[in-house]
Amino acid sequence: MPNPSWPPPLARLRIHLLIALGLSGCKAADEPPLDRAAQLDQVMTDAVAKREMPGAALVVIDSGRVVISRGYGYADLTRRQPITDSSRFAVGSTSKPLTAIAALELVARGRLALDTPIVRYVPDLAFADRRGTAITMRHLLTNRSGMVVGFSGPAFQSPPIQDSAALGRLAHAAAAMPLLFAPGAGYAYSNRGFAVAGYVVERLAGMPIEDFMDREIFAPAGMGRTTLRFWEVPDLVQGYAEGRKVANIPRPPSQSREYGPSGMVVSTPGDVGRLLQILVDGGSLPEGGELLPKALVDEMFRPQADAESELGGPTKYGLGWETGTLEGLASVQKGGSVLAMATLWYLVPARRLGIALFMTRVDYGLVPALANLLAVIQGQAPSREIPARAPPPEPMVATGSISRSGLQKWVGVYDTRSGETRVFLRGDSLRTDHQGLESGLAAIDDSSFALVDDLVEHTGRALVFRRRGGRRTIWFGADSIGVELER
Repeated sequence: MPNPSWPPPLARLRIHLLIALGLSGCKAADEPPLDRAAQLDQVMTDAVAKREMPGAALVVIDSGRVVISRGYGYADLTRRQPITDSSRFAVGSTSKPLTAIAALELVARGRLALDTPIVRYVPDLAFADRRGTAITMRHLLTNRSGMVVGFSGPAFQSPPIQDSAALGRLAHAAAAMPLLFAPGAGYAYSNRGFAVAGYVVERLAGMPIEDFMDREIFAPAGMGRTTLRFWEVPDLVQGYAEGRKVANIPRPPSQSREYGPSGMVVSTPGDVGRLLQILVDGGSLPEGGELLPKALVDEMFRPQADAESELGGPTKYGLGWETGTLEGLASVQKGGSVLAMATLWYLVPARRLGIALFMTRVDYGLVPALANLLAVIQGQAPSREIPARAPPPEPMVATGSISRSGLQKWVGVYDTRSGETRVFLRGDSLRTDHQGLESGLAAIDDSSFALVDDLVEHTGRALVFRRRGGRRTIWFGADSIGVELER
């Protein structure tokens, strides 16, 4: 079975807390130590080893210069292929700032106004909720559109959705849903909202958003190995899930062209390093010229909406970025994942400082290393302890007993937010198969089952089947994650 959310909750990161505890009172050194790159490398090497991380990468930009850009571990454990700064990762929701940059590129050209209702640009979007006609690009990029947060209906399939009409279908389906609140009246992190933002960009550009990003964002920025066309990438790093007995179990990323602007960019540490350099330099390109005018980069980073941080606790949101502070200086950050791998980008523009972390397994136990990296950058000794990967708790024990006919009623194929899941009988036992990962289902009662497999994320989790509107659905607690496919 899939992880119950996409992207997974980032509350465990607690970056603001880590910074407060690990860097409070630190003062930047006048002259950084000459072995700073070696110190940064050692921090990352130790963290990756402690977490038994299959693969990772680190990029650090300070004073606008690349201090370190390198990989750790393997892009594929079976082939023992090392990760380098040109290894390609699915970056997940760190795609959202890139979608914001694409929208701002159109603003710079006078083709788009942030506070004009998007129906002026995409009149084909028929909002079922009449309040939707007030949604602006600013609402979409700050998660204040009111668009539904979760997933329903077709989501991520295997093989993934790739056709050119996918983004438009999702935008129209999103417009047909009721809003959670009036545009601008609340905050809700919405993958659908960023997909609609991408659809607006696509329509105004007069070309698929994948082409627009390639031509107008990635190529000018020198990001030659970055693309939204994930289905054309033959050398994507292998993602992994953490197992109880096997530390790293191969897992494919959840990908769909529908959600391209929300989380489907593929990039490399080297390319992301170039992007961070450009952003901390106010949009200026190293070779001359600009990716964006500085005023629009500043607007992107400006706190604009009260938000609930992915990193835990209240925060503010800019255009595609969470905002915060470090020692009184404005900072922005964004995390993302596609179930099998994760990224985190962190910027302090006034310091011309940027950090990017890449992981081939979603493991936020690695993230305390961020505080240590920041300490080294500021000439301080690392002080945060990286927790070693601990043996996970024992799985849930289920003692229920259900007849074969009672189990049979849940057999079928379900569409979930991360692909199709097949539920089937083997002997007198119910089992699931999700993207090649098989799990047992031990009965708790006639509709609730404990997941029995090696995945740490499933330890202590129960899967619940319910009937809704004549169709069977799958739930984790109060979270609906899948619906039965039509037979």
